[in-house]
Amino acid sequence: MKSKLGISLGGGAARGYAHLGVLKVLEENGIKPSFITGTSMGAVLGGLYAYFGNIEETINHLVEFLKTTDTINQKIYKVIIESEKEPVNFVENIMQFVRKGIIYGKALTSKSMVPEEVFNKVFDNLIPDVNIEDLKIPFGVIVTEITEGEELMVTKGNLKKALKASSAIPGVYPPLIDGDKIYIDGGWTNKNPVRPCYQLGASEVIAVCVARELEDTSDFQIGMDLIIRSNAVSMHRLGQLQKEEASLVLYPKVEHIHWADFARYEEGIASGIECAKNELKEIKKIYGRSKWTGLIKSKKKYIREISL
Repeated sequence: MKSKLGISLGGGAARGYAHLGVLKVLEENGIKPSFITGTSMGAVLGGLYAYFGNIEETINHLVEFLKTTDTINQKIYKVIIESEKEPVNFVENIMQFVRKGIIYGKALTSKSMVPEEVFNKVFDNLIPDVNIEDLKIPFGVIVTEITEGEELMVTKGNLKKALKASSAIPGVYPPLIDGDKIYIDGGWTNKNPVRPCYQLGASEVIAVCVARELEDTSDFQIGMDLIIRSNAVSMHRLGQLQKEEASLVLYPKVEHIHWADFARYEEGIASGIECAKNELKEIKKIYGRSKWTGLIKSKKKYIREISL
């Protein structure tokens, strides 16, 4: 009897490397998902896995890309990382203020911090030029369309194009413009695409969450800090609600990795491996259950599916 296990891979930028560690442990134990959904970095890595069909080729392809590209060493990433470090003295506090000013200024005066040509180069070199419907594993990419304000799942069309849209963090990366539609990061409407995975046909869904927990803070020096914090609270609550229908939620320990620190893939993968091993007994139970729950659970329409 065929399994109907689905894997939902959440957004988290560089912390998303943990997704590969989870998939590695599953594959080593004879567990392969029948359906995958992804948001942002979860979509990128899930898409590569659905293309190659095995974790070894997926990781090798990613590592080769990271070792031969200069895109992860962009100065803006370093400025972002340094701007969020805890200042240790007065001088560092001043420097951090300046860095934040650079970030806010760039976000307010240009479409994105990372130039469009750099963003496109990443996807041209990393993502194969194939259609989603031709992948080895059924796959859904979550995107947000902002002209009409809609959460959508891309299940057909060009993989590279869909992943660009799902990864377009507002202000950091340029949006994908397709005719009169403007697409941005899927995480703004669905950080943990569990229900879309059921829609694809899964009867059980394991969600992998790599987003940081919301930390207590009262350090709001300017209005922009309040805007950012308010948005973070809203996104956090949305993410909590979207995980509730998962059969199991995995939380790799990746809070020590900054979202913009794309060079730390080894740590991210290791965190995913450790997390999956700790939950392996429950994962196997859910995998076995998915073989018979698929006989009684029917697909439910949640969001509109599109082609890009």
